[in-house]
Formats: sequence, structure tokens, C-alpha cells
Amino acid sequence: MCQSVRELLAGQGFQLETAGSGREALRRLTEGGYELVLLDLVLPDVGGQEVLSFIREHHPELLTIVISGVSSIDAAVAALQRGAYDFIRKPVEGEELRKRVANALEQRRLIREKAAIHWELEQSQRKYRYLVENSPDLIYILDEQGRFTFVNDAFERLLGFRREQVIGRHYSEFVFPQDVEKSRFVFNERRTGSRAASGLELRLRRGLSPVEPPDFPVEIKAQGIYDRESERQDKNYLGTYGVARDLRERKALEHHLQQVEKMEAVGRLAGGIAHDFNNFLAAVVGNIALAKMHTKPSEEIHSRLEQMEKATLRARDLTQQLITFAQGGLPMKRAGRLAELIQEASTFVLRGSGARCRCSFPEDLWPGEFDSGQITQVVQNLIINADQAMPEGGLISVRGENVTVTEGYPLPLKPGRYVRVTVEDQGCGIPPENLSKIFDPFFTTKKNGMGFGLATSYSIIQSHGGYLTVDSTVGQGTRFYFFLPAAGESPPQAGEAPEKLYRGRGRILVMDDDRFLQDVYKRLLERLGYSPVIVGEGSEALASYRQARQEGRPFAAVIMDLTIPGGMGGKEAIRHLLELDPQAVAIIASGYSRDPVMARYREYGFKDVIEKPFSNQRL
Repeated sequence: MCQSVRELLAGQGFQLETAGSGREALRRLTEGGYELVLLDLVLPDVGGQEVLSFIREHHPELLTIVISGVSSIDAAVAALQRGAYDFIRKPVEGEELRKRVANALEQRRLIREKAAIHWELEQSQRKYRYLVENSPDLIYILDEQGRFTFVNDAFERLLGFRREQVIGRHYSEFVFPQDVEKSRFVFNERRTGSRAASGLELRLRRGLSPVEPPDFPVEIKAQGIYDRESERQDKNYLGTYGVARDLRERKALEHHLQQVEKMEAVGRLAGGIAHDFNNFLAAVVGNIALAKMHTKPSEEIHSRLEQMEKATLRARDLTQQLITFAQGGLPMKRAGRLAELIQEASTFVLRGSGARCRCSFPEDLWPGEFDSGQITQVVQNLIINADQAMPEGGLISVRGENVTVTEGYPLPLKPGRYVRVTVEDQGCGIPPENLSKIFDPFFTTKKNGMGFGLATSYSIIQSHGGYLTVDSTVGQGTRFYFFLPAAGESPPQAGEAPEKLYRGRGRILVMDDDRFLQDVYKRLLERLGYSPVIVGEGSEALASYRQARQEGRPFAAVIMDLTIPGGMGGKEAIRHLLELDPQAVAIIASGYSRDPVMARYREYGFKDVIEKPFSNQRL
């Protein structure tokens, strides 16, 4: 038979292999690689029915044509039941065999194509199922009545509703009550194409949650589903499929940007107020200083004038705090004693509160190097937070200690000497999920809070080269720690002799546009032994300085106001002045001390800095 089949199929382009027994056939089938099997049922060792069973079990995709001299119906049925594709009775004609083989091979090709299509479809379904179920968006399908027939896992993840709680229910049950009417034209959209709903905002209802807000803002994109092309008039509406995108992050960002814009506006306003207000205060302090010069230290009026001077200087600190809150800025660091500042700040902020503050500072506490206005703001923020954590009142403990940081210290601090301050309360504590976010701008758990206090404090401490951190246990209280670099020099102790009032001689050029302050400068400098020349802006100052050098009566020093509205200020004037005289002694003065020029005045060519308002000793 093998030779007959070979002759009948010759010239058809087939690669034909033959086996003379059932065992040889099984061996060849085990090796694989065949497209079709032509099988005789009667073999010398293993029967054809056993070979059919082997093919069905191990190679179900392989088609088999049985060619047999057993012509009974039962034999043919038995072969087909065992997996044969076709049955041919002997003797077989060449044309019939070739036709049957061609049909079988075509069927084999179709089966393979179908399998490939099925695999591709399965992969596509798996891919889109994965994308839909893992999408950050809410994806849904509604029937023609507006009931959910499909929702993805985001419904449970974002809204707290399990799939079985949603399927079969009307969409309006999951829309926030105030938006139900609006949703009628959006959520169950019937239109298609460019006319369909896109980019419209709604609020959905959340499942019961004690920590999440009840409404969930989303952006809807939906369109209708039809049984025919949407352009046809005889189409039938089947439902809607849509996507609802989570808008919480975008809404939060929009809110944050609005807050930033507000703070920028406040910052610009604060800068203008600080400049003008501190100019007024400088005139007040200057006149108080002049008045003090006409009194004796033992007189009561002298004491009263000193109190007025201190109160006026405190008003300057308030304007600086406003600027720091709104804009930040480089600190104007000087050596000082933290204990005195903290005690004064905590006493001030706790007036009228049910909480009390207990301060503990060792006598040998190192002096710090800090901007007193900014660090006062940090202390007040921390004390306010501690007070608010104890609405029924309680004890706030503030401790200071010396710390030497070495390599390997568990905080991001450079090696060196630091003063560590701990502010501890006995309040409710901070939940672990909030602890990592409390220094983030805009983060707050307070109903009317804005989330700036701790963020500002963190920024201030960082700008000082220090570090602010927190430790808290729910139900036991919170401890804030901040580190400030220790100063290399010691400030005067409280109660020591007041700052010395220096006197001198020489011509002093003063550039300031405020006429009240011009008078103060003139009278104070004259009382100190100097000969002042007052000008209103930078170009006048440069002309006066040049003329004085030409006349042989140079100025010993120049005091320049940083900002001159409508004219040349100190930042620009110093460049021209140093071109004229590289040895010029220039001092920058301003009521807006957060400008980088005030913090890094030497980089700009100035020898010293004066913050308005200033005392006569400072001048």
C-alpha cells in the first residue's frame, strides 16, 4: 500500500514518509513534524485503531485519513469515533485520494488560522481586560435604562462600592445628590462622536467612610451604544459606555496654585507694607533716640522712652514675620541666646490659653546664630500647634541642650556644634499616616487651616543650616525637635551694660527718599559728631560723592537705602560707586530685610547693613 500511495501522490509537492508497521508509525509520530497521516487499520503488529487512539491523545491537532480494505459501516464509524478525519475504502482511485488529501490539508490550514485568530482574540481580551481593570479611571457600561451592566475595579478602589453592589442598579444612585439633575445629560449619554459628552465635571457618591469626604469629583467622557452605525435612522439605542476620571489631584493642585497666587499677592503687599512701615518706624525710633539724648538715665521719662523704643522694635519683628510667612527669604543671622527668645515668644503666644509652658535651659547652653524674627515665628508656630493639640489645656515642655554632631549622626546635619530645642505637648498625637506629610505646604487637618505654619517653620530652620523633625504617639503627645548651629561668639548677657554709643568725626553721605527719615539721619549723625549730607536717590549720591572727591573733601562713609521708588536704589548705586572709588565704605539700609542683598551684603560690595528701624547705638 505504501508504494501505491507514493505513486498516486507523486508530483503533488508532498514530502511523503512511510512506515511498514504500527510500532514504526508510533515512533515516527513521537518525533513529530507531520501535517497529515494516511493510516491502514490492518498492520502487522500494532493495530490501526491503537495508532488512532495515540494520535488523538498526543497529537489532537493532527488529521488522519483511514484507508482500509474493511468496508463495513461499523469500521468506518469506529475510526471516526477514534478521531479520524476521513475514511477511504480500498481500492482507492488516484484522483479521489488526491482530492481527499487536499481537503484534509485545507481543513488543517483553516483549523490553524482559527486557532491563531482565537489566540489573538484571547490575547487582545486579556490585554484590554488588564488595562480596563487596572485603569486609574472609572470605566462603566449602562443599558438602555441607565442600569450598570459593567464596572471596573476602580469603583471599589475609589468609591468603596463592590462590583456586585453596582451591577443592575441605576447610575443616579451613585451620583452626588446635588448633581443628579446635571448627570441626566452626561452620565447616560446617547450621542456619539464629536457631539458626545466630554470633559464635563460631576461629583459621585462615596461608600461610607469616616475619613474621606462624601463627594468624589470626576470628569466624564461618554457616548451611546447602538446596534447599527450611528448615522442610520433605524438604529436602536442599547446603552452607554463611559469613563470617569478622578479629579481630586487636579482639584487639589488648582487649590494649591490659587493659594500660591494669594500668597504671592500677600508677599508683594507685605514687602511694600514692610518697606513703608519700617521707614515710619525708623523715624519714630530715631526721634525717640533724639529725645533720650535730652534726658538722664535716672529720670522716669528716660525709662518710658526706652520702653517706647523696645515696643517699636517689636513692631518691626511683626512685619518681618509677615514677609517670612508670605515670601520666605534669607535669614539675617546674628549671635543670640535662644532661651530668652523662646521664653518671650511662648509667653506672648499663650496669653489667654488654657495651656501653660515650662521652659528648661541649662546655664551653659551655647548661644545660637539665628534671625530672631524668623526663629520667633518658628517657636510661635510650634507652641500654637502644641496648644491646639490640647483643647482642654495642659503642659507644654520646652527644653534646650547642647549637641555635637559627628559623622554618622542619624540626621542630615553637617558635623559641628548645635543647640537642640524640644517642644513637647501632652495632646492627642499625630496619626502615622499624617506624620510624613505635616511639613508639606498646604497640608492641614484643621478645619480652617491653610497648611503653612509647619511648612514655613521647616523652611526657616533649613535656611539656618539646621533641621526640624517630629516624633509622635497617638494618645500620648507630640515632640518637635529643631537644631540650630551654635554661634562662634557670645552675645552680651541679659543685664549687661547697654550697647556702647560710639561717636566720631567725618562727612557721611546718606541716600534715602523718606523726608522724615532724612531729618532723623541728619540730627542723629550730628549728635554723634558727624557731618551728614542727605540726598534722595542714587544718581544724586554718585554726583555728590564725585564732587566731594574733586573738592578734596571725601566722604568717610555712605549709607544707602536699598529701595528708592522711581529712582536708583542702593543695589544699583553700589556698582557705580565702587567703579568710582573701589575703597568706598558703603552701608546698606532697608525696611525690607528679606532681600538677598541684606543677607549677603558683602557679596555686593557693602561693608555693613542696617535694618530699619534702628537704634542710635546700631547707627
